[in-house]
Amino acid sequence: MSETKEKNHLQPDNETGLMDAVNQMFYSVLLVNPKEDSVLILQDHDCPETVQTRMNWTEYLERYSAILTEEEHAKVWKRLSSHALLAAASGKETSFTLDVSCLNQKQNHTDWSTISAVIKQTGSSVSAYIFIRQSNEEHLLKSIINLYVYNTCDYFIYLNAQNNSYVMFSGSNNGTPLPPEICNDYASALVEYARNYVVPEDQEMVIREMQIDRVLEQLDLYGVHSFYCGVTDPIRGYTRKQLSYRYYDRNTRMVLLSRTDVTDVYLEERLRQEELKNAYHQAETDTLTGLLNYKGLRSRVEAALAEDKQSALLFIDLDNFKQVNDTLGHMEGNRLLCQIAQILRTQTRMQDFQGRVGGDEFVVYLRNIRTPEQATGCARRICDAVSRLSDTWNNTVPVSCSIGIAIVPKDGLDYTTLFTSADQLAYRAKSAGKNRYYLL
Repeated sequence: MSETKEKNHLQPDNETGLMDAVNQMFYSVLLVNPKEDSVLILQDHDCPETVQTRMNWTEYLERYSAILTEEEHAKVWKRLSSHALLAAASGKETSFTLDVSCLNQKQNHTDWSTISAVIKQTGSSVSAYIFIRQSNEEHLLKSIINLYVYNTCDYFIYLNAQNNSYVMFSGSNNGTPLPPEICNDYASALVEYARNYVVPEDQEMVIREMQIDRVLEQLDLYGVHSFYCGVTDPIRGYTRKQLSYRYYDRNTRMVLLSRTDVTDVYLEERLRQEELKNAYHQAETDTLTGLLNYKGLRSRVEAALAEDKQSALLFIDLDNFKQVNDTLGHMEGNRLLCQIAQILRTQTRMQDFQGRVGGDEFVVYLRNIRTPEQATGCARRICDAVSRLSDTWNNTVPVSCSIGIAIVPKDGLDYTTLFTSADQLAYRAKSAGKNRYYLL
């Protein structure tokens, strides 16, 4: 099934809702450079004017700590100061989560925040993503996200394309294996996942299309990067997935990646295509012999004539077929027709066409022959093989055939001309005594 057809059926229509849910999920999103003691503010609900600005990380923590209790203040500084983040990186700690209580002075009660940190060290460089979520809103917002995931996709991921890291917001429990929830090496993780779960025929394509450089190139050109692949499910077996990348923030190369299960639509479309293919095959096939019928043969020969330099059309008319039916019955007559069909298959090549175009009339089209003698040699073999079928009935009825041969381009360049010429030559062969072929 073509990718275009899949896109027409499967493109999500609620991208705006997804973006809004993600924006609402986090109170703040921060990118910290602990060596420089600086922070880039990627999102801040209270101070949206500060988004995409940098400030001193220690100063930011002081501002945030102003709303914490003394106990929570110590907890935050112990884990989130620049010194603490550098110590976590040197200890190979890649992520952690804190729950802290905050004083809500406006409403005179305590709120809870969840702070998640994702730390990455590349050479001497250390960076940390800090995600701050308000727990009072988190349950509702997570429900929105989970509802979106349940109805639409297996997961969605917040990918930092500049830092080669990601965080998975939520994942569906539909059985299909998921990648790690937090990863500081996206490039390696995607290759490992593809090798383990993507079907072999799609692995190289998936690895290529998920590379960060490729993703950014496509996003800059088209605004969306989407493709399809097969993923092995331990319970369901083959599943079909759509992976879609969209910018969350173009300037900082922050990307949202979602994976949607489209197996049901894919299988339905594949079944429909198979049914159409079978119907088309049946429309062009002789039901008794399995050879092409007149329509199927003609369409293939006409297409081949546009490509072949020299070819031949053989019109084959059975001799004494009416006598076979009258003497032995129609069942034996049908059996004879099936035997003739098998002879035509065995006496021609794979690239040639064989068809039944009438009750006891057959056509063979020989593609790209070198000389007319190649066609006469084939006609001779067919005549000999058909005549040997008389032994089937102990010579009760003599079985043979008469063949007319039209050569391309000498005898014509279109199907109708060739068919008519070969038919007339077969009649001459029959008039000359049957069980022979005729060529001008």
